[in-house]
Amino acid sequence: MLGRSLQQTAKKREARVEQIADEAKGQRNPPHHKPPLVETVNRMKHRWLQRVMYKTAVSSTAKCLAYAIADHLNCVTLDCWPGQLRLAQLLSRRSIKTLTRAAKELEEHGVLVTTRDRRNRIRYVPVFLPEDEDISAAVAGKFCPEPLDRNGRESFLSNPSNESVSKEGLSKIAASPRDVPRYDRRQRGAVEIQLADMLGKDGMAKLQRLAWYDDAIVDRLCRAYVEGTLDERSLNAARLAAAQM
Repeated sequence: MLGRSLQQTAKKREARVEQIADEAKGQRNPPHHKPPLVETVNRMKHRWLQRVMYKTAVSSTAKCLAYAIADHLNCVTLDCWPGQLRLAQLLSRRSIKTLTRAAKELEEHGVLVTTRDRRNRIRYVPVFLPEDEDISAAVAGKFCPEPLDRNGRESFLSNPSNESVSKEGLSKIAASPRDVPRYDRRQRGAVEIQLADMLGKDGMAKLQRLAWYDDAIVDRLCRAYVEGTLDERSLNAARLAAAQM
């Protein structure tokens, strides 16, 4: 009996040592999870502003306008549409024409695109570079952005009667063993159902309005949902954008 008891104690001790070693290993090599969508966009804005401020030969008014654009940027649509009078007040400028000239400066230097929406409002679109989204090695180790997903697009928004994607397909995505599940565009219809529910009342109509403006917006939301980076702030940004379209 004594020998058996000693053997059990030894096994427990060995198991505990292995557990501690595994925990220590996990702390040394933490999984590389992607940050929330809002944090990613904040990093993109910071790097874009750095280019405008330090590497672009534009006027001080143009640089102030760039700051205001970054400050108003919607993290889902990656553009903004502040009123011209509001911008003039924020930047202490008396004339809207001054803002127009500043925006043209930024466009001529390739760091900004301006468009007009269906309400004839000016929408400011910063020109981001692919590396703007990369996570700094000092923050989360070397992180390589996933290659462009070239799978076919299957969306309920444009083909409501031609595609049939079950929620079972979505569960397979969520159950991926990878640290960061990969977004498969062939499952987009199933993801849209979940997004519509998260957006609340008329959620599918909100997604449809976003898709009408730019289908890449809905794709960005779907990717963020699958990768686990979609938070309430991003959902609020999507609701706001849909209401303004």
